[in-house]
Amino acid sequence: MSIVRHAYIVLAFALILASEASRAYDALDHCAICGGDFASTVYTVTDKLTGEKLQVCYTCAMWPDVCFQCGLPARAGSIALSDTRILCARDAKTAVLDDDDAVQICNDVRDALDRQFSRFTSFPTNVDVEVVDRVNLVAMFKEPGNDLECPNILGYFQPRTNDNVARNNLSVLSALRRSQLKAVCAHELGHCWVHDNVSASRRKALGNSAEEGFCELLAYLLMSAQHETFEQKQILENHYTRGQIELFIAAEKRFGFNDILDWMKSGVDPLLRADDLSRIRYLAAANPVPQRTNEPVAQTIEVAPPPDTLMLTSISWINNQPFAVINDRTFAVGESGKVRISTSNLTIRCVSIATNSARVQIIPGDAEQELPLKNRKRK
Repeated sequence: MSIVRHAYIVLAFALILASEASRAYDALDHCAICGGDFASTVYTVTDKLTGEKLQVCYTCAMWPDVCFQCGLPARAGSIALSDTRILCARDAKTAVLDDDDAVQICNDVRDALDRQFSRFTSFPTNVDVEVVDRVNLVAMFKEPGNDLECPNILGYFQPRTNDNVARNNLSVLSALRRSQLKAVCAHELGHCWVHDNVSASRRKALGNSAEEGFCELLAYLLMSAQHETFEQKQILENHYTRGQIELFIAAEKRFGFNDILDWMKSGVDPLLRADDLSRIRYLAAANPVPQRTNEPVAQTIEVAPPPDTLMLTSISWINNQPFAVINDRTFAVGESGKVRISTSNLTIRCVSIATNSARVQIIPGDAEQELPLKNRKRK
């Protein structure tokens, strides 16, 4: 190679580096939202979708309109929705803004779930899908009795009976990202499946976090099959299942999807247990599962009645956060809820969780009680 040619190559490489450095400097020297100068003060905001931290100017930092998806200032090219939500120009490009398209996507998701899990089960066809704005969706949770329905504010499921015909009403929030809408539809169709395939007595005994975890598992597996890795990440970062989604994923990998369906229908425990995941194969004797060729036979045991006192049955740690299973419910520190005791319910608040115990407060009142960890004996 001649000296002159070598010199040209070195010069070209240097120009490329200078260009990249100039662009990087410009990005640091100008607002990431409007491209304007920073003046004297620089503010940092976080993109809720990507987790990226961006430097913005004072005007953008104080801008009153923010995107409901990413949380960033929504300026040029943004879209205002009828329920006061706003989409920034970037997120508006991936949002499903046509309600008919959203309904069709949900119907396609049902078909996709049917194909993906055809060896194990089928999904309900008696489903009515509607797209609602945030005002109407939030209002649904204020109706008496609806507080126990799916708490996912992006979607809502409720069974209905009209003229003795059972239907499943599925409501989804408008203007979601296409991949996000698919995940939400899969989740809500999971609730439809539970309602149509799990007995009323089992649904009553099943912990809310477990049902939500099962529905999130369906969404997670569908997103995996469709290579939507970002939505998988979003599902894992949402902690409202109290760690059950992580346990469902582990159980599906270890035991298979069919054992998960069996447990949902006739499992003994109200929740999957991190300390003994194999209990997913402990099924109620009243609903024996037919033996499958070349697979271990699920152990069947009698369903124990609710304890007549408060009982700490397990402690697990998910992402460095402790969770305690007390009677039939999972609690995080500071969380309140009702637990079953004999034939009644008792409201408690989890005050603290240690390695082998948990402290709870009886509500109403200030009385606290230390619960030691109980090791249940297998039958």
